[in-house]
Amino acid sequence: MRLLIRMAWRNLRRHGGRTFLSVLAVFMGVFVVVVAKGLVDGMVDSWLAYNINLNSGHVRITQPEYELAERLLSLSHTVDAGLADQLAQLPDVSLATGRIRFAAQLTTADAGAAPGADAAAPLRVMGVGADLVAEDRVTRLSRYLTARDGSRLPTTGAAEVLLGADAMRQLGVKVGDYVIARVLTAAGEPRRVKLAVAGRLESGLKLLDAESAYVPLDTAAAILDMPDAFTEIVLFSPKPNTASELARRVMGVGSVAAAGLKVTPWTRHSELIVWMSRVKAIYSMIYVFIVALSAFVVFNTLTMVVAERTREIGILAAMGLSPADIRRLFIAEGAIEAVVGSAAGALAGGAFNLGFSRAGFSIGSMTQGMGGEFLIASRLYPTASWGVVVFAFVLGIAVTVAAAWIPAATAGRLKPTEALRTV
Repeated sequence: MRLLIRMAWRNLRRHGGRTFLSVLAVFMGVFVVVVAKGLVDGMVDSWLAYNINLNSGHVRITQPEYELAERLLSLSHTVDAGLADQLAQLPDVSLATGRIRFAAQLTTADAGAAPGADAAAPLRVMGVGADLVAEDRVTRLSRYLTARDGSRLPTTGAAEVLLGADAMRQLGVKVGDYVIARVLTAAGEPRRVKLAVAGRLESGLKLLDAESAYVPLDTAAAILDMPDAFTEIVLFSPKPNTASELARRVMGVGSVAAAGLKVTPWTRHSELIVWMSRVKAIYSMIYVFIVALSAFVVFNTLTMVVAERTREIGILAAMGLSPADIRRLFIAEGAIEAVVGSAAGALAGGAFNLGFSRAGFSIGSMTQGMGGEFLIASRLYPTASWGVVVFAFVLGIAVTVAAAWIPAATAGRLKPTEALRTV
């Protein structure tokens, strides 16, 4: 086999320009696959992470009726607050916490604005009462705080609110200012509460930056007259891929079954999640197609080489090389081009992804018109991992060698007597 590899290497060097074009084609195909897979994986992984952290958790427990009333931010269908402590004792649960989602209208009127200052138009937002300190260990919401203005998470029990940069801009407030929140309590009574702006979020997500207002969980419970109830309980696990199994264990808890609560793993939180979970598999077929286009250059080159070297093939056969050896010789030529092109393309693509995984790509013009429910940030960060590099490298070799098989098989089938008569 070593002899065949040396012969293949010498054959490739005989026509350096042709070999270079073949290697370049494989390089470009693999490079595009690494970059495309890095971008797609980065988009899908970040979208799933945002949805898990901000919406579904790894497992979500609600009343069955809450799903239909959730868009209205209804407070009529709640779960017992004590259940969270009970579920926190289950295996593979790193955090069990309640949330209260409610409708709120924010304004600066009567909130301590400077004399003569005009109050901003009321801003409708989704209020979220959450244990921000506990959740931050998992969701890392604090990474979006703008440090330059003294932003921080609201203090437990304090009448404070965490707002997004766009919401604060619309209201004309800064960190340390006050806003008035108008809400309806669980009993349907209107209530006004003065909240200090503790922090400013700048995430690139419309849901966080413009449409949400976070307050401490106990503060929200007091404002809404919900001392012992949440609209939902979310569980976080160190093993996200076993969420369905965790959901089954939750359904086996007596108090959950007795209350007839709905238990939803993150994989079934919405149809969009189900679809996004399949995106990587769908794109894998596209990656194969991209590499196949590049490998077509190798196929054409080797087909032409077989036609040009027909007489030479006959001489090799007459000297004792078997049809299998001749076939292996041409496969080795294609494999060398595949390995060199795939290695260079995979490493170049990996370096590209690594560089932009820190800086990201601005896609604000694409996401500007999207609603907050589409959890796509204004900057896209490719995934930079050895897994992506190895995937593209192996794919490039496999597809290119497969493309080289057809001309190699043709060469192996040539009869020595017929090949030698070729002019």
